[in-house]
Amino acid sequence: GASLAAAVFAPTRARAADVPTYSLKGVPGLSTNQKGFGSVEGEEGGAKGGFLSGLGGGGEAPPSADLGVFGRGMNKDKSGRLNKCENKKGCISTFEEPDSESFVPPWTYQPGYSTQAISANDARRQALREQAGIDANGGVPPPPKPKKSRDEAYTELKVAIAANEGKVVEEGDRYIRAEFVASTTFGDAVDDAEFLISLDAPIVGYRSLARKGGDQKRQKSRIRDIRKSLQEQGWKSVGRQLEGV
Repeated sequence: GASLAAAVFAPTRARAADVPTYSLKGVPGLSTNQKGFGSVEGEEGGAKGGFLSGLGGGGEAPPSADLGVFGRGMNKDKSGRLNKCENKKGCISTFEEPDSESFVPPWTYQPGYSTQAISANDARRQALREQAGIDANGGVPPPPKPKKSRDEAYTELKVAIAANEGKVVEEGDRYIRAEFVASTTFGDAVDDAEFLISLDAPIVGYRSLARKGGDQKRQKSRIRDIRKSLQEQGWKSVGRQLEGV
């Protein structure tokens, strides 16, 4: 009868044990017992943000642990150095090997200063110019142009950093570290740039690196802009980093 037909054709529910289940347990780096779907397991087993936020950056990264000056000596009477890039992407440094893709030339803040060897012809021309200056001054050598001090150069550099939207976060003892914020496809990115004025010559070494990503072009462009803003004060690039400078 009707009751028999209903029993035959009535839809049946699968038992709970028959329903297929899926688990992320065992998938490297993923776990379902953290906050949010597919959270990434970080240090000490804590969640470092959801899967989607990890793709988009997931917050600001801390500064690199290798920033700062080393090699100043016990009494800090040596010039010191900044770090190399050590194959880091998105990094440039005047202290890299000259044949490295990460190498960039240092600057001088002293007008007329050069690290390049002078040829015999150039030396002759320079001597003629100096003699012409003496003759024009009644046979008396003109007074030498005043040399720019490290303190003056330090102040000029800080002004140029601020003019290029940098925020100085550490300074002192010939060293400056500044943070720059750049807009990228994945949001704002923070870069660190550090500068060190030499004790041995009117030279400024620098290092610039991204906290996330590998955009070396952004670092080079920003450094170039800072240098250009210092040109009127006599700053220029001087070629490869000298040993001991």
